[in-house]
Amino acid sequence: MTSAMRSESLRNRVPIPVRVWNAVRLGKTTRVDSPAGTRSWAGMRSWAGTGSRACIGSWARLWIPARIGAREERVWLFALPLIVLVITALLAPSYGTTYATADDLARAVVNLRFSKVAAALYGVLPAGANTVQLAVWELGALTCLILGIVVVLRTVQRSRASEDAGRSEMLRAIGVGPASEVATTAVVMSVECLLLGLAGGVGLLALNGARVIYAAIYGAAIAGFCLLMSAGALVLAQLTGDAVHARAAGVGAMIALYAGHGAWAAWGWAWAGAWSPFALRAAMDPGGRNEWQPLVCVAVALAVLLLAATIAARRRDIQAGVIRARRRRPRPVRAAGPVSFALRLCRGQLLTWAVLISVLAAIFTSMGKNMVDLARAGATSGGALGSQLGTADPGADFLRYIGVLVGAVTAVQAIGLAGRFASDERAGLVEGMRGTGNGPARLLLAWCFVACLGAAVTLALATATAACVGSTVLDTSAAQALRVIGGQWPACAACAGITALLSGWWPRLNWIAWVVMLVGLGIAQLGPSVGMPEGVIDAGIFAQAGDPWSGGLVALAVVGSALGAVGVRRRDLQAMMGRGPLRRRRAFTMWGAGGGPGGGRMC
Repeated sequence: MTSAMRSESLRNRVPIPVRVWNAVRLGKTTRVDSPAGTRSWAGMRSWAGTGSRACIGSWARLWIPARIGAREERVWLFALPLIVLVITALLAPSYGTTYATADDLARAVVNLRFSKVAAALYGVLPAGANTVQLAVWELGALTCLILGIVVVLRTVQRSRASEDAGRSEMLRAIGVGPASEVATTAVVMSVECLLLGLAGGVGLLALNGARVIYAAIYGAAIAGFCLLMSAGALVLAQLTGDAVHARAAGVGAMIALYAGHGAWAAWGWAWAGAWSPFALRAAMDPGGRNEWQPLVCVAVALAVLLLAATIAARRRDIQAGVIRARRRRPRPVRAAGPVSFALRLCRGQLLTWAVLISVLAAIFTSMGKNMVDLARAGATSGGALGSQLGTADPGADFLRYIGVLVGAVTAVQAIGLAGRFASDERAGLVEGMRGTGNGPARLLLAWCFVACLGAAVTLALATATAACVGSTVLDTSAAQALRVIGGQWPACAACAGITALLSGWWPRLNWIAWVVMLVGLGIAQLGPSVGMPEGVIDAGIFAQAGDPWSGGLVALAVVGSALGAVGVRRRDLQAMMGRGPLRRRRAFTMWGAGGGPGGGRMC
C-alpha cells in the first residue's frame, strides 16, 4: 500500500466531528471532506444528527465552544478589567482630597442634588453623601456607561459574529446545538463581567476611607449591571437577523435605559427608570446603606433573560432572527460617485442623529438654569459640573459643559461612519465596489468626508437649539453657543481622521479611535473635579473648542485621511469574513468511551 493510499485510508477512519472541529479551530469555512456516502453537507448533517451527539457527549458540547470563546476573548478578559482597575485606582483618591473640610463636602452635595442636569447624567445622589458615595455616584456612573457599551458589543460579537462567519454550521456538525452556544456565550461573558466588578471594587480601595465592604458592594453593583446588559444583548442577538442589527438594537436599548434612568432621577418618573440597570448602584448604595438584597432581583432577571435567549435560539434558523423583517421590493440606487453613494446609504441615520442630538442639547441647556443661578450667586463648588462654573460667566461655562457632551456624542457618530469602510471590507463589499472603477482609497475618503459632513450637520442643529434656549434661560449669546458647541467640529473631524488612518493601515486597530474619544471625554468630565493639572485638561481634544489651536485637530484629520488612503492602496484587501494570517496551533484530539488510542473511537 502506498503512502498516499495509507493516508487516505487513515483519513476516512477519522469521524467528521474531528475534522470539523479542526476546521473550526483554524477558522476555515471551506467544505470538509467526509467518508463515502456523506460527501455532501446534507449527508454530514445527517451523520452529525446521529453519531456525533453520542460521540462527543453533553459535556463536550459545552466545553468545545467555551474553549473557543475563552481563547478568542482572552485579550478582553485580561485587558479590560486591568484598564478599569488602573483608571479607578487613579481617579478615586482625588475625591478624598478635593474637599478640605466636611462643610465643603456637605455644601457640594447640596448643590449637586439641586442640579437636574447632574441627576440626569449620574443618577440620584444620597443626602449627606460621604466621599465614597460621591465617587460611586460620579465615577461609577461613567464607568457603568462605558462598560455597558463595551459589554453589549462584545456579547453580540460572541453570539452572532461567528455565526455570520459560518462557524455555527461546523459546530452543529459536531453536536453543539443552539442552546449550548447560548450557554457558553453566557459563561464567557459572565466571567468577564465578574472580573470587571472585581477590578472596580479593588480600584475603589485606593480611596481614603473606603472599606472592604464598600468595595465589595461597589464591585457587585458593577458586575450585576454588566451581567444584566450582557443578558439583554444576548436576547436581542437572537431576535435580530444579523450582528449589525443586533449591535444597533443593543446599543439603542442601552441608550433608552440610560435616558429612562436620567428621567427618573431628574423628574421622578419611576415608571421610566426605577427598574433600569443603571439604578442598581443607587439601590445598593456602596458606602451608605450597603444593601445586598437587590442582587436577588438581578439573579431572577438573569435567569429570565437567559431562559428567553435559549428559547429564542431554539426557534430561529442560522443567520436569521426570531423577528423577520418584511422584504421590500428593492429599488436601484443611483449615485454619481462614492460620496453620493455613501450619503444615500446613511442619510436617514444622519438626519435622525442630528435631530436627536439637537433635542438633547436643548433639554440639557434648559435644565441648567437653577445651577447657573446658584453659580452666579457664588454657591456652587465640587463635582464634575460645579467645579467648571467658577469663572465670571457661569452661563458660558455651562454651555461649554454641554458642548463637551454634544461633541463626544457627535464624535461617536463620526467614528462609526468613518469605520464603515473597514466593516464593508470585512463583508466583502469593497471588492465588489472595485468592479465599478472606484478604488479602495476613494471609498475610504468618501466615508471620511461623510463622517465630517454628518458631524457638521449635527453640531449646527445642536448649536442652533442651544443658542435659542440659552438666550432665554441662561442669558447667553449665539456667539458663545457657536464657539463652545459648534467649535467641537475639529475634535469630531480628528476622530474621523484617526479612524481613517487606522482603517487604511491596520483595520483591526480601529478600537484605538474609541479609546482616544473616551480619554478625551474622561479628561473633560472628570479633570476639574479630580484636580488634574491645567495642562492636561487643556490638551484634551474636547477642550479645544473655540481655541485657535483647534486648527491642529483639523490638520490631524486631513493628514490621517491622506495617510489612510495611501495605506489602503499599499496593502491587500482583507478576505471576506477572514481572520487574518493563521498561526501554527497544537493538534486537538478527543477520545471516545475507551479512554485512549486503543480503547475506543477517536472523537
